Amino acid sequence: MPTFSHLRKTIFALAVLGIVSVFSSTAKADIVVVTGVNNQGTSNVLLNPATDVLTVTGVVGPSNLIVNFESSSGSGLLNANPSGQATVSGGTGNTALTQLTFGLANGDSFTRAVFNINASVSGSVEIHVEGINIDGGFFEDTFTVDANGQNFFTVTAINGQAITSISLTAINGAIFEDVRQVRLGGGEIGEIPEPASMLLLGTGLLGAAASLRKRFRK
Repeated sequence: MPTFSHLRKTIFALAVLGIVSVFSSTAKADIVVVTGVNNQGTSNVLLNPATDVLTVTGVVGPSNLIVNFESSSGSGLLNANPSGQATVSGGTGNTALTQLTFGLANGDSFTRAVFNINASVSGSVEIHVEGINIDGGFFEDTFTVDANGQNFFTVTAINGQAITSISLTAINGAIFEDVRQVRLGGGEIGEIPEPASMLLLGTGLLGAAASLRKRFRK
């Protein structure tokens, strides 16, 4: 049975982790990219089936906001398969997919994107994020992609920024077989908790730890 000491230490550790995660993330950039999945506040992009088109379209969220996918690699033609894991791949003359850009139509924006790059050849991906109120006008960084596994990324705008488009460019020899399981969130699509909520959670946990300490001292 857990002792009070163990319980207090666990609550304190969770509180500190919550507070530190807020300050460490907000201090780095207006856009945070992590490898892995954080689906909170996001909805699946429902693709329209397509073969050899310049623009793949889909919809997302209760308002059915329009999502566009385009490529500058090869012929620029794309295919969309809405079933299963919902993939966007290269069309005829663009089988070696090395670039893909997606975003909402009609000037709409989002604050979180989750996607899975299915690489046929290992290398790196350059993630370029355009948006509103982003320091310097855009965010750009490079990440490793592996042909032997899934390559999930979560891109989140913080501090009131918003994303208008995300471009994925294969570099260092990488080739994308497809990009799949795209989810978007924020605004009309779905609410994402503000960093302040995490701070309040951490503060509340610290208070709970202090209260428990007083009770056990009596």
